[in-house]
Order: sequence, then C-alpha cells, then structure tokens
Amino acid sequence: MENLTIVLNLEGKEKKFVTPDFISGLKFRRAAEIAEKIETGQVYDGEDLDSMISFVCELFDHKFTIEEFEEGTDSRVLLKTIYGVTCFVIGNIAKASELIGGELPKDEGGKSN
Repeated sequence: MENLTIVLNLEGKEKKFVTPDFISGLKFRRAAEIAEKIETGQVYDGEDLDSMISFVCELFDHKFTIEEFEEGTDSRVLLKTIYGVTCFVIGNIAKASELIGGELPKDEGGKSN
C-alpha cells in the first residue's frame, strides 16, 4: 500500500512524518466521520478541531503531539491538511495527494525523520 507524508515545521526545521503501512478499519470509520464533518461545514468549535487533530496524531502513531501539529502546520492549510489525511485513510489517494502532496512509493513506507 501507498503511504502519505506530511511535513511539519518544528523548531525551525521541516520534519517529515509518514503513515504506517497498516491502517485499521476503525480508523477508516473515524476518518469517514471527520471527512463528513468537514465536507458539510460542521466544524463548530475547538473540541471538534482537537478531536480531528487527535485523530491525525493517532494515525501517525503519535510521532507528534496535538500542539506540535498545530504549531507545525500553517494555519491557512490546517483544515485542508486534516481533510487530506482523512481522504487518504478512506482510500481517496488522488484527493489526498492533491490536498497534501505527500504521496510516497511503497518502499519508503512507515519511515519518518
């Protein structure tokens, strides 16, 4: 399977994080719920956003915290990045790549720096 990479700007440096090779069906369910909220404009408050960012952190095996994700992601693409991650999980690789541009070949999967 293909992997997705996101880049966070942490401590003045760009750090890459790659999705694991296996993504469970439970994460698919959560990604579908988050994608629906974003698509229908139902992101109402900080709790919703925290829940969405927490999902991204879980997906990347907690290699970064909620705070690091928020600090390391440009505010203008924060929701777009979350949506791209959810698209990747539910199998819309082309949309995820369009939103994030972080698609990797299989042989580089699961590795982060």
